[in-house]
Amino acid sequence: MRIYLTALTLVLGLYPPYAQAFSGDQPGLLITADMQFDYAQTLFDQKDFNAAQVEFKRFINFFPQDPRRDRADCTAGVALFHSGQYYEAAKRFDAIIRHSKDADSEWTRQSFFMQSLAFEAMDNTAYAQIVMQNYLKLTRDTDTKDRIYLELARLHIQNTVTPGNDELDEARKNLSLISPEKQQEYEVLKQLETIDNATHAPTKSPVLAGLLSIIPGGGMLYCERYKDAFASFCFNTGLIWAAYTAFDHDNPALGGVISFVEAGFYSGNIYGSISAAHKYNKAAQIKILNQTFNLEPGFDPVNKSYFLRLKHNF
Repeated sequence: MRIYLTALTLVLGLYPPYAQAFSGDQPGLLITADMQFDYAQTLFDQKDFNAAQVEFKRFINFFPQDPRRDRADCTAGVALFHSGQYYEAAKRFDAIIRHSKDADSEWTRQSFFMQSLAFEAMDNTAYAQIVMQNYLKLTRDTDTKDRIYLELARLHIQNTVTPGNDELDEARKNLSLISPEKQQEYEVLKQLETIDNATHAPTKSPVLAGLLSIIPGGGMLYCERYKDAFASFCFNTGLIWAAYTAFDHDNPALGGVISFVEAGFYSGNIYGSISAAHKYNKAAQIKILNQTFNLEPGFDPVNKSYFLRLKHNF
């Protein structure tokens, strides 16, 4: 299939120098599907993602019956993702998924995983998980299911890094669902061992930290935050002594003001100690998890494919 363009198009710089000029009764320029696709792919390989997604869209518009349409559509979405347009990328992948007749086709599969990545890039891991769970219901391919379980486990582990979240049980469950054939390849046993170690990591009791902070700095000392413990002890005892001195010198007004201020700092000392215990526990978990898992997302633009971001450091 070929498309003729006017000379004005070339002047505006909309198409690559691959275009060929013709004279006589053939007006303007000739652009073939191969030329347009190769140009878009070259831009993508050069990591000019903004231009690449535009050229892939042009390829789709001008050559809608070309067998490479699905590949171009998905690659345009990947280019949007890498140019930081995560919402637009998610929309494009969603359109591919909705119009697909085969959930296990190459580009539909990649669209599901990339849409999950796009939602995660927008800090919406809940939707990222929903995308994977929906795909799990549609796919019949065992290898794809295993990769989904691995990806869901990674998302749960990553969410555990967030203060107040603990999704290690969900991560353990998904890893256990991976087929026996893939368990060794994905080193599931070692991953489960790491999760168990993180679950049973040494912890500090928030209740005990709060009780020890009755003596200013005691809770911080318990949580091994020695500088904070020293600062809290000095500041609070200083204010307490100042309030006592004011009352002892018959200056109740000043003593009352200092006492009021000290009450706020004293309460903060207790609350801060409890919070420090929670942070200590979370840090202990993260330290153990990071010995095995790399939680960073990744994509290989050279080979035009995603890779699962639950990686090992061994």
